[in-house]
Amino acid sequence: MNNPLESLKEQLNSIQAKTSQIRYRVPSLWVPAGNEPVDGKPPVSVQPAKFFLSHIEAIEKNQVAGIDPARSLNSQIPGNKCGEWIASQSIYNIFVRLTSAYDHDGDGQLGGSRADLTLNADGIRESGTFLKCIAMLGYIKSLGCDTIHLLPVTAIGRDGNKGDLGSPYAVRNPYKIEATLADPLVEMSAEDQFRAFVYAAHMIGMRVITEFVFRTASKDSDWIASNPEWFYWIDENIKDRDPGETDPEKIAAGYGNPVFDAATLKLINQKVQSHDFNQLPPPPDYYQHFFKLCPEKNTVALNRRGQYRGVSVCPKTGEKFSVRIPGAFADWPPDDNQPPWGDVTYLRMYRDENPQKPEFNYIAYNTIRMYDTSLAKPELANESLWKTIEELIPTYQREYGIDGVMVDMGHAVPVSLMQKIISTARKHDENFAFLSENFEIKEDSVQAGYNAVVGYAWWVEYRRDGMYDLLNHVGNQGVPLSFFGAVENHNTPRAAGRPGGEKYARYAFLVNTMLPHSVPFVHSGQELGETMPVNTGLDFSNQDLEKLKGKKLALFDLCGYNWDGSHSMFPFIKKVIGLRHTHSDVVGLTGRESFATVLTGQTDVICFLRRGAGKHLAVVFNRDLERKLKGELELEWALPKESGKVRNLLAEAGQKSEYEAVNGRIPYDLGPGECALLIW
Repeated sequence: MNNPLESLKEQLNSIQAKTSQIRYRVPSLWVPAGNEPVDGKPPVSVQPAKFFLSHIEAIEKNQVAGIDPARSLNSQIPGNKCGEWIASQSIYNIFVRLTSAYDHDGDGQLGGSRADLTLNADGIRESGTFLKCIAMLGYIKSLGCDTIHLLPVTAIGRDGNKGDLGSPYAVRNPYKIEATLADPLVEMSAEDQFRAFVYAAHMIGMRVITEFVFRTASKDSDWIASNPEWFYWIDENIKDRDPGETDPEKIAAGYGNPVFDAATLKLINQKVQSHDFNQLPPPPDYYQHFFKLCPEKNTVALNRRGQYRGVSVCPKTGEKFSVRIPGAFADWPPDDNQPPWGDVTYLRMYRDENPQKPEFNYIAYNTIRMYDTSLAKPELANESLWKTIEELIPTYQREYGIDGVMVDMGHAVPVSLMQKIISTARKHDENFAFLSENFEIKEDSVQAGYNAVVGYAWWVEYRRDGMYDLLNHVGNQGVPLSFFGAVENHNTPRAAGRPGGEKYARYAFLVNTMLPHSVPFVHSGQELGETMPVNTGLDFSNQDLEKLKGKKLALFDLCGYNWDGSHSMFPFIKKVIGLRHTHSDVVGLTGRESFATVLTGQTDVICFLRRGAGKHLAVVFNRDLERKLKGELELEWALPKESGKVRNLLAEAGQKSEYEAVNGRIPYDLGPGECALLIW
């Protein structure tokens, strides 16, 4: 494979004179590889071509010896087999369009061009691009992160888009890269710029994990015209109902998630909790009646609004209907309060046994997530769809040299399909990593072939008893595989936006980073103290949704981060990740004997130990965000017999750098939300 960075350098060299007069500011934190960023400096005005050339040259200067950047690093860097290398990594999560967005001309807004919203008046793309992400690699490396997790970078559909730009999960074609992620400064396709990004990351020893969506597609997916049988279809005249509608008549007349009565909902939950998927209760008849048979391929076409329409028949009456692609909604629980996903639709994973009189011709929890046993039969698998999905990852392995994938809602992909996907990918790269957006940390993910799951730390640790439950489960009981040490992600509230703000965000990140089996995870913007969520998909109350109504969400709209000014979270996160790397000999242990909780005498002061390799690390924090708390850590069984001092590795101005150990106890005096990491 040709060196894509050489092509990029040629392009940048050729446009230096052309771009010399363009207004182009960049955050001072975006330092070349090998440099240390200094927080709090003002933005820098640069000549764009020279700026990007300097970053590429710094990457080349800091290249890891003996690496072929065009290939996955998995076979080139010593590590565990079958993707287990992820357990020792620290992840930085990039949403390209958002993470590297910046107001380059300093006019106070992002983009704004009438021709293309992402461009400014000078034709500069102010939304994020792969080129700008290359310029961020030095910054990301300085944080201590060695793996990049990209939210989907595939081509985005337009039908039903929320916001100005649409969601990266509205995948129009998973085999194509989203064109707006290419930087128009250079005449290179999005595919070639993505290739250059992966190549540059590999040069400095950073792996790249891309996220793939296997269960859904955009409502104007390129696949619809060629394979209408891969999709569900409903009567075009059935309109989408308003989110949160409660009027029974309007629910029965409009399309949305199927609504179950209380008794049926109770039965559904009972059966699912007992893993009984036989004869799961179907949605109401009126809802099933919305759906029609798959239209003949020759009738399927885009209308003037870019929406697919076809001619179909009712499976019961034979009456002809004009049909459309229905939108998606949260697949579980059936009464989830998430807003509908009007820009995507569910793929039809299984065919009906009798296609002309189908039993499962509808979208509901039992056809897209729990899979009724009468439907989920090997012979009913939608084989051509499965084969197309199965070949997706090998294409990216060959074309871009990616190192692993995150599977969107991996636990809801049919198990047999997921097994095919994993085995096919590992034929190309035996050390390829698979991560799942699964919020449970269970053995079934190990059996499915995953190396890590998202886990649930972000969801419980801010709750009153959640932190204790997390420590007991992960530490005392133990878990079977790695999980993300994440305090937030693109679907959740920001950690700094929860009660306590950065005080909470700090101690929660410290806890997650030091737990056994955790993989430190930085959701971009977290280190900048961002409080605005990217999406409202998980853990938002109805009150939260009401407060955010009318505000732009970056998953759908043109948004950026506050890169300028000072960010107190930045040095903290950098320090914590660095300490984990320094003490990986103990933090990386996963046996139950490596973890222990410590009595503190205060319900709101929590402490746990990581021990082994001849050392002890004690994580201690005051989760009371308003009161200072005093007490003693009871450590007679862990401290040396002689009294002495223990260091606080997280000491900042105004905090103790040392604690006195007296008679097996360590007195503490912690301010609201204060945390410490003690070592002896």
